[in-house]
Amino acid sequence: MPEPARRKFFVEYEYRHNRFVACSDSACHSCCSDEWCWLHSSTAYRAEESDIRTVKKVCVVVLAMVLLMAIGLAGFLRWAPTFGAAGTGTRPARIVASDQFNGEVFRNLGPTAVSTDGAVDPDRSTLDFFFPPPGKRPAEPLPADAFAARTLVDGTAVWFGHSTFLLRTAGRAVLVDPVFFGASPVPFTVKAFAMTHQPSIDDLPPIDAVLISHDHYDHLDHKAVIALDSKVGQFLVPLGVGAHLQRWGIPAEKIVELDWYEHHDMEETRFTLTPARHFSGRGLTNRNSTLWGGWAIRSPEHNIFYSGDSGYFDEFAEIGRQLGPFDIAFMENGAYDPLWSEIHMTPEDSVRASVALGAAAFFPVHWAKFDLAYHVWDEPIRRAAKAAAERGVTVATPLIGEVFQLSNPPQRDWWSGVAN
Repeated sequence: MPEPARRKFFVEYEYRHNRFVACSDSACHSCCSDEWCWLHSSTAYRAEESDIRTVKKVCVVVLAMVLLMAIGLAGFLRWAPTFGAAGTGTRPARIVASDQFNGEVFRNLGPTAVSTDGAVDPDRSTLDFFFPPPGKRPAEPLPADAFAARTLVDGTAVWFGHSTFLLRTAGRAVLVDPVFFGASPVPFTVKAFAMTHQPSIDDLPPIDAVLISHDHYDHLDHKAVIALDSKVGQFLVPLGVGAHLQRWGIPAEKIVELDWYEHHDMEETRFTLTPARHFSGRGLTNRNSTLWGGWAIRSPEHNIFYSGDSGYFDEFAEIGRQLGPFDIAFMENGAYDPLWSEIHMTPEDSVRASVALGAAAFFPVHWAKFDLAYHVWDEPIRRAAKAAAERGVTVATPLIGEVFQLSNPPQRDWWSGVAN
């Protein structure tokens, strides 16, 4: 195309598409009818086209990254072993037959809301959970004894923080809710508090029975289950939880699944699964597919209760009537919030529940290891100690890792000396 014709074409094109730009270049005016220049307009247009192409490329890259992340997340949720398996367990027929199973999911004895309507503090932000204020976690390692398996003799127990404890009665070593690696399916997101002596599975003796209360991550640690397998005789779990264990390689013959008020005997020691007011689930789509509960452990020498996770309910008194009174009750006492008032107890509720159970001593657990709520780390024990004193209840507060007599538990105010 001759130069004049080419220029005319661009002028007409730019005019139609409103692409002219102002020009003060006198050299350009010789080819333009006014100061609106086709040359500079075309240059700007080409630059704009380049910008659009760049934006499109960026959008494609971003969309590809989002798609890959979505595929990766879906794969993680589907195949990561930590999520366990569908809640069919080793006894699928028994799940269907359970009074606690409504044909689709397990349910509580009465109406129970996982989130209580209208209970959110208007002054609190979700950011408070991710950017906690001072005191949310201890500022120094918690004092803890180094556990030695040889010191665990009949009639003694040891607490490893949160809800994990080990006891020996009638010659049986019993480990409850063993969590030694983490309390979240996502690595490094819920770290245990630092301790002067960190409990380890390697320090444990052979275990006759592991008791699991429910399948939440701060009570059922899949890495711990796998590491414990060679040390453990039997795993006693609520209905449906056996499926998780089987996916992790635990043989079905080592798993005993129970419904509420069902028991399993090991010679003279009886283990009874008791009701709790809570819920279950390890994934996005399997809420309440497995049962939850607490445990009563009766031997000729001792009668011990563990609440698991639970909101307060009248069934504590019924448990005490059927299976109590108890020498000691290990009661949930931490990670509470008004929003979770029907599925977790406040410290005052925990003390009240121990009284309803007829427990001679109250041992607060579910605290001092993980930051799982909005309160500061030592608030649960301070409130529990105060409530127990007001009711005249004996509170067991040994150090983490300290072996103690079940019949005479220590009462130490060890948390007051820890910097916040």
